[in-house]
Amino acid sequence: MFFDQVPAGRPDAVFGLGAAFKKDPRPNKVDLTVGIYKNERLEAELFPVVKEAKAKVLGEDFLADYLPMDGLPEFSDQLGTLMLGKSLWPGEAARVYGAESVGGTGALRVGAEFLRREVGKKICIPDPTWPNHKQIFERAGFEVGTYPYYEKRVFDCEKACRKLKELPEKTVVLFHASCHNPTGCDPTEEDWKRLSEICLKKKLLPFFDFAYQGLGEGLEQDAQGVRWFVQQGHEMGIAYSCSKNFSLYCQRVGALFFIGKDAAAKARIGSQVKQTIRAMYSNPPAHGARIVTHILTHATLREQWKKELESARKRVVSIRKELVTRLGKERFHYLLRSVGLFAYLDLTKAQVEKLIQQYGVYLLQDGRINVAGLTKNNVEYVAESILSVSRS
Repeated sequence: MFFDQVPAGRPDAVFGLGAAFKKDPRPNKVDLTVGIYKNERLEAELFPVVKEAKAKVLGEDFLADYLPMDGLPEFSDQLGTLMLGKSLWPGEAARVYGAESVGGTGALRVGAEFLRREVGKKICIPDPTWPNHKQIFERAGFEVGTYPYYEKRVFDCEKACRKLKELPEKTVVLFHASCHNPTGCDPTEEDWKRLSEICLKKKLLPFFDFAYQGLGEGLEQDAQGVRWFVQQGHEMGIAYSCSKNFSLYCQRVGALFFIGKDAAAKARIGSQVKQTIRAMYSNPPAHGARIVTHILTHATLREQWKKELESARKRVVSIRKELVTRLGKERFHYLLRSVGLFAYLDLTKAQVEKLIQQYGVYLLQDGRINVAGLTKNNVEYVAESILSVSRS
């Protein structure tokens, strides 16, 4: 009676394909869908240093009390240092409010709720972008528009800037800090400077989705866009995820940062964000945040984590090059411009469907692949499959 008219929701594009992959009986099937880092054995395993820290934290995790609404303060402080670097932290800390969140998605959702209530009702997101972005902001009550992002297999700064110049004041603009999902193509240093200048001039509020620090070009390089905007004095938001770079997917570890004009603005922002969190889930879980904090506050573990993250990054770089070599550098050289877990294949929906149905190579409808799903054992088969459908 009460739920008779509830319509069926659309299956999630990523997780729906994952379910189909699991049911596929073919032994040579390949999963290039979900954005998870996998090792050469196709295992989404904990980094060894995270496993070590997890065991240590578990042995000391005796309290059953709640965390504060905005989580462990030392966790947010450590991520602030990692994100902004020694040149900006702790110098900018007086105007940076940080709150632990339930993963990067939780940070985006809490941030969206706060911004819709306190800043405005319009947001402009990249086209293309992570499919979940649109519904996160729509559910928060935003009017969601888009700006052009990908043209001729690169980030199209000219078109993006042209669109941003047309936006009304106080529009929120979503940026991917690094490893753009789905294309893997990021703005250059000069692009970031142009985007920053326009946002300042037009009084637009930047909101960064920072989900892959360390998996693109390196820990420092992946933060260059965020750090430039902070240096230029922007008021802004950042949603940070520890899922990929700390291999803590199921622990749901993330943080939300807002940067105001000064300490007084920081305090006001914090008071409202905490109320938003209180109304949503009251307070975040402790275990994952304690693992990250333990690693970042112990110099030996921190250095070990950096080495393991860099090893993961290099594997992705290496297997991307191997794929391009097997596909043919002349035709598929554009894939080398992308960084991080994702690459965007120039395939039609019909060709993508053929890859899935005839070859058991699973990827998203728009041609996005997770490069980390490739290994030395399957890259030749995947390349031959792609070449086969691209000729049709």
